[in-house]
Amino acid sequence: MVVLAAGCGGDDETTTTTTTAQPLTKAEFLRQADLICLAGDTRIEAAADDLLARGGEPPPAEVRGIALRIVVPGLEAEVRAIRALGAPAGDEATVERILRATERGIAEIEADPERALEGPPPGLRRAGRLAREYGSRECGAR
Repeated sequence: MVVLAAGCGGDDETTTTTTTAQPLTKAEFLRQADLICLAGDTRIEAAADDLLARGGEPPPAEVRGIALRIVVPGLEAEVRAIRALGAPAGDEATVERILRATERGIAEIEADPERALEGPPPGLRRAGRLAREYGSRECGAR
């Protein structure tokens, strides 16, 4: 962002100040990413709990609906929000690997939403493993 401030008292001098956002530290990135994941996962888990609380095997149509209307958009929102944080300097490739594994998991859910009852798809399991290795306490399938 460039801020131009005009001089006072009829002086024709102008001062230009340039500021740039500093990348987050790894600790701050992880704190913010974990908050994003916690908020998103809370909504997803609540929907899953409601579905399973009815007892018995949920109808495939309901599983599909929750997977496509709640889980997929929730995970997509998490990916967008974490990507918007900007990875810590030097960690860009690692963070991108985690996000791309999450996107693969999302695609796997979209391809076969009913399998969500069997647990997270391989892409989400990989994303979770990578996120934990990176230091996340909340992001990733468990």
